Amino acid sequence: MAATGPIQVRTEAGPIAGTTSADGVVRAFKGLPYARPPLGKLRWQPPYRPDVWDGVRPADKFGPRCIQPDRVRNAVGYFDPEPQSEDCLYLNVWTASAGGDRRPVMVWIHGGAFTVGSGALPFSNGENLARAGVVVVTINYRLGRLGFLAHPELSAEQSYHASGNYGLLDQIAALRWVRDNIAAFGGDPNCVTIFGQSAGSSSVSTLMASPLAKGLFHRAIGQSGGAFFARILRKLSTAEAAGVTFARSLGVSGIDGLRQKPAREIQLTILEDSGALNEEYDSSSPKGVDRANGWSIIDGYLVPDYLMNIFSRGEQNDVPLITGATADEGSTQPPTASIEEFRRRARADYGAMAEEFLKSFPAENAEELERSSRRAIGTRVFNWENWVWANQQSHYGQSPIYFYDFAQVPPKPLQPGGGDLSRDIGAFHTAEINYVFQTLDCRSWPWRDEDREIARVMSSYWVNFAASGDPNGSGLPSWPRYAEDKDTALIIKSGFNIGPVPDRATLDLWQSIDGKLRAELPN
Repeated sequence: MAATGPIQVRTEAGPIAGTTSADGVVRAFKGLPYARPPLGKLRWQPPYRPDVWDGVRPADKFGPRCIQPDRVRNAVGYFDPEPQSEDCLYLNVWTASAGGDRRPVMVWIHGGAFTVGSGALPFSNGENLARAGVVVVTINYRLGRLGFLAHPELSAEQSYHASGNYGLLDQIAALRWVRDNIAAFGGDPNCVTIFGQSAGSSSVSTLMASPLAKGLFHRAIGQSGGAFFARILRKLSTAEAAGVTFARSLGVSGIDGLRQKPAREIQLTILEDSGALNEEYDSSSPKGVDRANGWSIIDGYLVPDYLMNIFSRGEQNDVPLITGATADEGSTQPPTASIEEFRRRARADYGAMAEEFLKSFPAENAEELERSSRRAIGTRVFNWENWVWANQQSHYGQSPIYFYDFAQVPPKPLQPGGGDLSRDIGAFHTAEINYVFQTLDCRSWPWRDEDREIARVMSSYWVNFAASGDPNGSGLPSWPRYAEDKDTALIIKSGFNIGPVPDRATLDLWQSIDGKLRAELPN
């Protein structure tokens, strides 16, 4: 049997000692710093290379996640709390050996509305994918105001005259770390796939559009999310104004004062007027997210323009793409408070398109309100984003696209106590992650043979794609390329079938709304 003790690898910053799985097949290296801690004067600065250390650094524990709100215990996305810190720029590596053959690399970018989450969640454990022949990297990055606050003084500090997007800059720094270090773990720096879910998927779409990420990855997978909708990204001036308002709300006039504030106060302060700050953004965005101080920014540097414009000019990083979403994306979102509020926001957000919106998402009674408000969030923020991403790449790119719809309903047991765990939420947002990573058993649910077979096939598709840019392989159901004129998807439900993209009428409605809103955008 292979050795099961610690194993050493030398990175550019110094040697590390990881651990091996019980059977000795997979080696894990946890809590590796890919950048210097963003503390003190480095708060709201681009990430710097990590300091070099003497001796062998233990790599047997996950690094802390970024300070963030706690998830409620009865939410489907709840896992036991992890340590939190502003010092959060760490990544983790799983590999089947410490050297030798160059294997495909898969870099996971976690979701959580750029507000919560980490690379250490049990459903994204990389051990089983590593067993299948890839090197898996999961990362933490700065979230919320620590990751995305903009301010005129911060912009003046940088040679590129912009601020915000620090969380995205962290992701790029992690990819540079992979480029420079992954060969020591048996990975091929010239065969890197970025994949992510929700905000992680939005990040993948943004990295596809960013000139700063050029050459750092060679395939992309976006699961449930993108950054294409006309109002999803903020202009720098809007973000800077929100930063000034936030500083004043804490009783300070500028960045020096904000840098002296505790990180937890920065992250968890709720502004009474955050709704006003977010007023230019539509109500279909995920609830509970302070969009004015925690989302990506068109900064003219990392994000030069709206993503739709970048793709339509053919300026994206043109790499093979898998993208798709789940069938019940909005089922875990909180519904709008009242019928009156739902209608008011529809008219405020969509103007002349409001009546068409309300026909597609009726809210004549409490039952319809709950269903329509959740479905509106899910189809716009997720299903439409991934569909239009596939269409943009199909129309303006050269690399192949593979599109899916995940409709498999996990066997989630109903539990008392309210929330997601007490009701039917279908193929919910995040449902596919356990299947991709083959981590079904991290949840004590009554998994069926059907679920395990779907997990086996999905993870095989993802691994094959990471290796070659094509998910197909021996013994797997055929998955044809997506083309805008054919408009077909791999439907994952009790198996794998090819069929029309689901709910086209709703996707077409969002396309029309986006077109109207896009015509009103400032130059």
